[in-house]
Amino acid sequence: MTVTLADVAARAQVSPATVSRVLNGNYPVAAATRERVLRAVDELDYVLNGPASALAAATSDLVGILVNDIADPFFGIMAGAVQSEIGGPGGRAGGERMAVVCNTGGSPERELTYLTLLQRQRAAAVILTGGAIEDAEHADAIAGKLRRLTEAGTRVVLCGRPPSPDTDAVALTFDNRGGGRRLTDHLVNLGHRRIGYIAGPEERTTTRHRLE
Repeated sequence: MTVTLADVAARAQVSPATVSRVLNGNYPVAAATRERVLRAVDELDYVLNGPASALAAATSDLVGILVNDIADPFFGIMAGAVQSEIGGPGGRAGGERMAVVCNTGGSPERELTYLTLLQRQRAAAVILTGGAIEDAEHADAIAGKLRRLTEAGTRVVLCGRPPSPDTDAVALTFDNRGGGRRLTDHLVNLGHRRIGYIAGPEERTTTRHRLE
């Protein structure tokens, strides 16, 4: 069932107008009231609708790309490839859409925030790149966000991440275990015995898989 502004107002014990003021930030609201409203929004998982132009359609022309570090060429190449496919009539995806790169900086909280913002904007598609964070609570939160996105008509792609079985997200996975093994075998066959490995963040699936 869709949660409405009135539901949030009832939970926070304020008027719908007060909820609107808190969410839009266009009118002063007492700190205690603001905190109560935001807590109700979080508890009910309320998502504020995006622009009116987006409301008229199932989805907008926006495609969100979540990356860990935009300064990393790996993610820059991915973002550029996506934009080249969706940015004009020549793209194989057809039509014209706008790619928005969301730089999480590796922050789990920022990742969740961006997914909420993209849902509000009724994004046509969301692409999550890079390894997933190995934390059960965060994984459950991400799965919940992805389910709500796909239920709203947004296409979700996990690029370089493990599949999310409880969602309709499409997963494009890399064989990090096999790649790490073949690279190590190659170095060993060349006679190397003291082999170093510069790993990524230890909480990421890609890091663990390459070491296994």
